[in-house]
Amino acid sequence: MLQVTKYRTQLPEGNRKAVFVDGIRTPFVKSFGAFEHTDALELYSRVVEGLLRKTEIDPNILDEINAGIVVPQTKNGNVARDAIINLGLPPHIHGYTVNRACASSLHTIADAAKSIAFGHPLSTLAGGVEVLSDVPIVYSKEARQFLLTLNKAKSPADKLAVLAKFSAKDWLPVPPGLTEPLTGLSMGESAEIMAKINGISREAQDQFAMASHVKAAAAQKAGRFDDELMPTWAQPRFECVDKDNIVRGETTLEKLSSLKPAFDRHFGSLTAGNSSALTDGAAIALIMDEQVALQQGLKPKSRIVDFVFVGVNPKEQLLIGPAVAIPYLLKRNKMTFSDIDRFEIHEAFAAQVLSCLRSMESADFCERYFGDSKGFGSIPEDKLNVNGGSIAIGHPFGATGARLVTTLSNELIRSNKQLGLIAICTAGGMSGAMLIERYT
Repeated sequence: MLQVTKYRTQLPEGNRKAVFVDGIRTPFVKSFGAFEHTDALELYSRVVEGLLRKTEIDPNILDEINAGIVVPQTKNGNVARDAIINLGLPPHIHGYTVNRACASSLHTIADAAKSIAFGHPLSTLAGGVEVLSDVPIVYSKEARQFLLTLNKAKSPADKLAVLAKFSAKDWLPVPPGLTEPLTGLSMGESAEIMAKINGISREAQDQFAMASHVKAAAAQKAGRFDDELMPTWAQPRFECVDKDNIVRGETTLEKLSSLKPAFDRHFGSLTAGNSSALTDGAAIALIMDEQVALQQGLKPKSRIVDFVFVGVNPKEQLLIGPAVAIPYLLKRNKMTFSDIDRFEIHEAFAAQVLSCLRSMESADFCERYFGDSKGFGSIPEDKLNVNGGSIAIGHPFGATGARLVTTLSNELIRSNKQLGLIAICTAGGMSGAMLIERYT
């Protein structure tokens, strides 16, 4: 018998102010490890279900579920909508999947806030996922054309004629890579260029990386990640993963300085130790209209005040975007560094974060981008990435933005602070920044 779904006949009214209610994530684990046999749909479905259980929200009031993913599997082109169907959630919930590189899940949260400002959707699960253990392997253009031609052949004679042109060398798989299509350089190679332009030493990078691990290890030990982490069972051994497994609180400068350069073997300063590792994981946030959230008996954790996304020339300094996005966002809100209590700058590489910090202090950089003859200022060390960053915690490309919003919101509550700012660099010479305020 066909089951008839009863759809909502009217939508709730809100006050068009976006709030972050809560968030959850899987542990972030090194790729080709615990989540090696998990795909993106499974991992994202788990955080969707996990946040619904955590908040005890009625799925029927949800309007939308979004996901960011940078390297999608072809079998789940729209992992957000597929997760809705996979979990048997109400079919009125629509969903889309987006790729804005490493700022993808920050984009889904920003999109949810924009939609709320226009009155609908009013309740969105926004986040992202990345399983770099399961990237699609592609074949050459010649191999793909061969298969398409073979599929179009009608008669056995036509098929034999196509098969006669088979070339084994065309079927060598194209290895996956993370290079920029316009420059041919990987992000690590581009970060090496940034280190040289900005005079970032190997020692400074290793010190920054060690601090990231030490702070993340202290946060783990103190239980600061417990509220955002969802223990996740990993197949096929059904191992329970309950914490981020890249954190190395015992690392030392001596250990880090012993590592060989990873991108420029002869003259480079970037290593596996001062760069973020390939990571698997998923994160998600519940973004709602403030009035609707309160009507549902939910207590938001933070307000989304403002956000900005910018682009820079990828052939100059690919990952310098936060040094542009942060001042833009602060200027627009008539604020300075002193107004912000906590900063979360995504750590793709230590060289990238240090280059951004140095650029914002540079009169020449600020003159070029903002027409300001003096530097924008310095971010105090005790306000920056106080619980560690992506170098220690890990960086599943599509999930990092949602993690940062969740981690920072929880940190503002824990430390009784008011304003926080997030900034993320991305491939393609882009960046996103978001300003949030503790909800009181």
